[in-house]
Amino acid sequence: MPYDVAVNVEQKVLDLMGRAMGRFSMLRPGDKVAVGVSGGKDSLSLLHAMVAYRKRAPFPYELVAVTLEQGKFKLPVIALAEKIRGLGVEWVVREDWSTLDLVAQNIPHGCDVCSRNRRRRLYQIASELDCTVLALGHTADDCSESLLRNVMFNGRIASLPPVAHSQKGNLRLIRPLVYVTEDLSTEYARAQGLLAIRCVCSEKESIRKEIRAFLDDMRSKHPAVPSSIMAALANVNPYALFDPKNTGVEVEIDSANIPPR
Repeated sequence: MPYDVAVNVEQKVLDLMGRAMGRFSMLRPGDKVAVGVSGGKDSLSLLHAMVAYRKRAPFPYELVAVTLEQGKFKLPVIALAEKIRGLGVEWVVREDWSTLDLVAQNIPHGCDVCSRNRRRRLYQIASELDCTVLALGHTADDCSESLLRNVMFNGRIASLPPVAHSQKGNLRLIRPLVYVTEDLSTEYARAQGLLAIRCVCSEKESIRKEIRAFLDDMRSKHPAVPSSIMAALANVNPYALFDPKNTGVEVEIDSANIPPR
């Protein structure tokens, strides 16, 4: 990729990340941030971008990369070492015994189980490292997929919040790439020469893949759909939903959008 193109891609990612950082007040002076590096392009792009963002941040912050071995990498995780350490970032690799036990015993389980185990272990490790923040590489596409998955399969309207707090309240979870699309993250990883290590489950059929295919199809026909979904996540009107707490409250209704009986 030509140098000027790579610089332009980096500029776009850092601008969008800065927008998310500012709007949701993700970082505070003196934060020590544990960046979850799963081996995928999004988490590697996040780590690289957070190193680059320190040059424009209004205050300093520390970074440490954390990778969990769950027994599902297609390549040895050590393949990430050169690139991560080349960024001047400490790299901590730990094992997730909950998932490793499932793999060792050949017990069937879905991505949701791995994700839950991974999140719990990352919180634990971040606390052990005296971190104040855990950063994950979810993108705008992940947020859209999460919203649709929750609506269609979990019976609730929810997605991936840009900022959340652990139950004990001593650790903030942030998602700095919530405004960065999957396509842009892919371009960024390619421009920076980031080697992604895929999970063995990445080729399996899943609800997530079905939703992503649906969104890709909609985007090809209606390019504004992804932007509209992201806008909807910040434009929630509880009075237009079935929440019993809002019964009896008068709201302005656009009669043109009411379907005929």
